[in-house]
Amino acid sequence: MMMHRNSRARRLMRTTALISAEALLTATLALSMVTPNARTFPANEKSKVQGVIISRDGNTLKLRTEDDSVGTIDLTDTTKVQLKHGIFGRKKAMDVSKLVPGLTVEAQGKGDEKGDLVADRVIFDPNSMRASRQIDTVVSPIEARQGTLENRAGQLEGRTNQMENRQGQLESAQKQTDQTVGQVQTQVGQVKTTADQATQGVTDVNKRVSDLDNYQVADTATVYFKINSSTLSPQAKQDLDTLAQKAQSAKGYAVEVAGYADTTGNAALNQRLSDRRAEAVTRYLEQNGNIPIHRILTPTGMGTSHEAADNGTAQGRKLNRRVEVKLLVNQGVVSTPGASGTAAVKQPGDSVK
Repeated sequence: MMMHRNSRARRLMRTTALISAEALLTATLALSMVTPNARTFPANEKSKVQGVIISRDGNTLKLRTEDDSVGTIDLTDTTKVQLKHGIFGRKKAMDVSKLVPGLTVEAQGKGDEKGDLVADRVIFDPNSMRASRQIDTVVSPIEARQGTLENRAGQLEGRTNQMENRQGQLESAQKQTDQTVGQVQTQVGQVKTTADQATQGVTDVNKRVSDLDNYQVADTATVYFKINSSTLSPQAKQDLDTLAQKAQSAKGYAVEVAGYADTTGNAALNQRLSDRRAEAVTRYLEQNGNIPIHRILTPTGMGTSHEAADNGTAQGRKLNRRVEVKLLVNQGVVSTPGASGTAAVKQPGDSVK
């Protein structure tokens, strides 16, 4: 009688262990299963769609629209890629390689028999291109992390099948029951640990995705120019070298460049002068500071706006003939160690005229 009760207890323990393992596996797999709404385009009909590029595979784009549906955009050799330029809606031709994840675009074309949109024109603006460059620096590591989680789910599935096979062995070999139950209990603990790690991994990915737009200023530099000049002074080059060195040790960073002018001269001249100053700084950072071009946001000339000092005095105008450079670190990837402070802003020397 006692042996019969012990046998029933051991079978109950085996069943409970297997049910726990299967429940943990189901919960883990559910975290990664999300099916987006698919959008199709009528064949041979002209269509226009606006949305964010979420992935690219060769000449095929996946576009998420405002209603959260996902459509497929096909690029051809005749597809025109254009950047909105200026306040009058002028458009500038761009290379198809500029179409990267995170970019908000408007695609025009005709649907094909597969429900894809064959684009004859893709248009985007500078602000969207700037945001997409920031996102592009972190998309790859996150996609790799998701692939790891999918592989781990497959391993858990395989381990469940092994446990089912062992249950049959226990029923046919009573002599090995005690040893096998101990093994099953150990494996259940391993499965639970693996499931907890997978759940934590999903939480970490979600946290990084939510931090994609969270940029913090890690360092700044302000360089100054002579009247009607866009030539970098030795002091300006030294300040830019210091900022570039700090950027080399950062991960997930971007560099923002904005040029300014004082009120000397007319508005059109000052606007062109601020553009040339921003371009001079950008060119120096790329060629001498070894900053990759995709790390530098679109350099911007701000004319006489956002004055740093009173343009009514000579000293104030010196402070307004400047380019401001910011080193931005994306908190969704890795914060730069020891880069929480900002560099001291240097004043222009008396030699600047």
